[in-house]
Amino acid sequence: MQQCSNCRAQQLDGTIFCSECGASLLEGVMLRSATPAMNRTVASNQAAGGSTRAPVRPAHHHRTLVLFVGPSGRRIEPGQATQFLIGRKDPERGIDPEVDLSLDGGLDAGVSRSHALLVRRGAEYTLEDLASANGTFVNGRRLPPQVPTKLHPGDELLFGTLTVRFALE
Repeated sequence: MQQCSNCRAQQLDGTIFCSECGASLLEGVMLRSATPAMNRTVASNQAAGGSTRAPVRPAHHHRTLVLFVGPSGRRIEPGQATQFLIGRKDPERGIDPEVDLSLDGGLDAGVSRSHALLVRRGAEYTLEDLASANGTFVNGRRLPPQVPTKLHPGDELLFGTLTVRFALE
């Protein structure tokens, strides 16, 4: 067993988020770290007439992550962070996921407060179920808890019974 440093609740070993307060149980790891802007400008060649060049894109330019929620058709663009908590907002417990499915009937669909973690590494994305009560599925296959699974554009994700389509634009 492990103890949450935030609320002192006892949690099973290997748990990532506290089931009581939603705090991260991973010591020294920040789960919501934003990626710094990577736009750089090529130095101007002032010796050859003072002209400047257009900004250069980073070597590993990323397409925009977009999630389409099935029932409502809502489009979610979570931003440029490298990790996104998917779940339902709970102000009393301090849980504020980057992808809040409360607005889409998440409670009725069985979406946990801290349901899954979507992670970007380079140009690839993985999805990890956070031991949610009603499971996380990719294209109909249930994910084992706490095992990252690679995603592909067009994959159908289920959080409980709520359908979300994964896309990169």
